[in-house]
Amino acid sequence: MNFSIQAIESEKDKTLSAEMMQSTSPWSVFGRSFEECLSAFNTEGKFAFGAYSIKDLLGFVVVDITGPLPCYIQALCIAQKHRGQGIGSALMDYAEQFIFLRSPNAFLCYSDFNPSVRIMYERRGYSLIGTLHNYMIPGHDEYLMRKSISAVMPFRRYSL
Repeated sequence: MNFSIQAIESEKDKTLSAEMMQSTSPWSVFGRSFEECLSAFNTEGKFAFGAYSIKDLLGFVVVDITGPLPCYIQALCIAQKHRGQGIGSALMDYAEQFIFLRSPNAFLCYSDFNPSVRIMYERRGYSLIGTLHNYMIPGHDEYLMRKSISAVMPFRRYSL
């Protein structure tokens, strides 16, 4: 499938992305409202990139560069009918390129009710840092992962 990746800028695409997010696990399990999902696309310091075919938004990734863990991949979401076609991998590649221009570390979390993604993230070079018990919703844990290309101090010293 041919697609391109670019920043999500139009209100229409932000709305489509928020709707996709709200209807997809883990956000549907978390009970996130449409407005809460939409805030991922309208908050300063968050960058959203979409995978687009000629006519459709196929999926997106959101990177938060200002939170407690700078360069945190907050969301990766692929439309159900477009999964398994390499779109998620391409969006992760794009997000990591974006991140590694700014930081030597990329962070993400996944939920205990979605364990199959751990293998995908480990294949991409992510390592488990720890468990955040009852972090998003009671009775469920989030697993924090990190991919690193350098220690922080050398990266800062040589990337100026």
